[in-house]
Amino acid sequence: MSKLNSICIFGGGSAGWLTALALRTYLPEVHITIAISKKHSNIGVGESTQPDLLDLLAHCNVDIQDFCKQVDTTQKKGIYYANWNTIGSNFWHPFTSLTETGTYTRAHHYNIMHKRDPKNYPIEDYYTRVHPNYDDYALHIDADKMATYLRNHLHNSVQIIDFDQYSIQSINNKIDYITVDGVEIKSDLYVDCTGFSKVLVDTIDNNETDNYEGNVNAALFTRIPYGHPRTTRIPHTKADAWGNGWCWTIPLTTRIGSGCTYNTNFCSTDDAIDHFVEYWEGAITKDDISAVEFSSKSLLNPWKSNVVAIGLSAGFVEPLEATGISWFVLSAQMLGITLRNRYFDDSTAMLYNGSMRSFIEDVQDFIDVHYMLSDRNDTQFWRYQTSVNRHRHPRLHKRLELYKKHMPNKNNRQGNVPWAFNDVSWLDILTGYHFDFDDQDIPSHLISEMNTELKEVELMEPSNVVL
Repeated sequence: MSKLNSICIFGGGSAGWLTALALRTYLPEVHITIAISKKHSNIGVGESTQPDLLDLLAHCNVDIQDFCKQVDTTQKKGIYYANWNTIGSNFWHPFTSLTETGTYTRAHHYNIMHKRDPKNYPIEDYYTRVHPNYDDYALHIDADKMATYLRNHLHNSVQIIDFDQYSIQSINNKIDYITVDGVEIKSDLYVDCTGFSKVLVDTIDNNETDNYEGNVNAALFTRIPYGHPRTTRIPHTKADAWGNGWCWTIPLTTRIGSGCTYNTNFCSTDDAIDHFVEYWEGAITKDDISAVEFSSKSLLNPWKSNVVAIGLSAGFVEPLEATGISWFVLSAQMLGITLRNRYFDDSTAMLYNGSMRSFIEDVQDFIDVHYMLSDRNDTQFWRYQTSVNRHRHPRLHKRLELYKKHMPNKNNRQGNVPWAFNDVSWLDILTGYHFDFDDQDIPSHLISEMNTELKEVELMEPSNVVL
């Protein structure tokens, strides 16, 4: 058992600063150092978040209004999916607290009634009748400005070291100390927030991954000023599928963040760039675009020895559904909660690792459903993703069998593990693909109550939601 008096976070960016914020709040008596390379640059492929970021900021006593002003945020009501099931189709994944109303919600009810009476409950009306109001929201953020904001917020409460050179001293796969520009940092626990570089993780030979096969493995990204007719501020993230992946649109106060994902096994970078430029109809040129390739594999044990990997150093799936920053937030919070007794041992690490595996496996399954259930077969990429020969984890097939019989609900979607998405989120996505749920035995009084609730809702199209 090791006592915890000090933690060194190695690396900045969104993962590093969110970790520093969470640990400073959960572990007020622990000395926290964050060491940041002056050569560090954020990848910046994702600036879309989930509501958990707002929850963390509030819990850590961050002034939300000031944060939003300084970080150029806009409200994100959800994700608008275009061309995923078929070309020309669309569906909507809003943020909602509907799951808190009980096990059997409007979302469940509408799917049951569609099964029984599709004429009066057409699947096309699901989103407007189930989600008539968009009161729940997350944020679109400028990731660079968020890092700067959190640095200023924490400058009096954590030790900040900017460095040019570093060396790491390790003994028996355990970090002893880190030297930065001649200054020695010796801590009880080290957190690797160095992204895909995995500086600390590689030092202790933590290289066992889950071998998950991602659907895409590369992304283009750019920042687009407003002014072009194609650039409009929308109150949601747009995810627009194309022949070899999908493009995202994330509106901020002063600009748009956009990207284009693809799979290098089916599409060259040059072809992806050509599509991305054409997609924006003259708003960008090839010179405006940056590119990155990534692995979707995740560490089986993000905590090994005295090193915890948080952020891209722990793993990544793809920038769909804002799962990257969400994983940063959860990882940092769970680490703070796990360490509140200010000691750690093998069982502490096992508890943390189990939570992280539950989260990322749920993310993997949720993302895979977006591809697996599509009816698109217009390109080799989509034919591969939807093929019965495409390997998916058996866990996902078991989940879909369960959800077909009973639909995702609070009983089979909640427990002592940190699921990435709630039952209604799963229903929203599955409904977008016209998933064929089985009929269920629902008490007549509950049917009557839910029908009344559906009739009383004030309908609003997602495209008409205003900030």
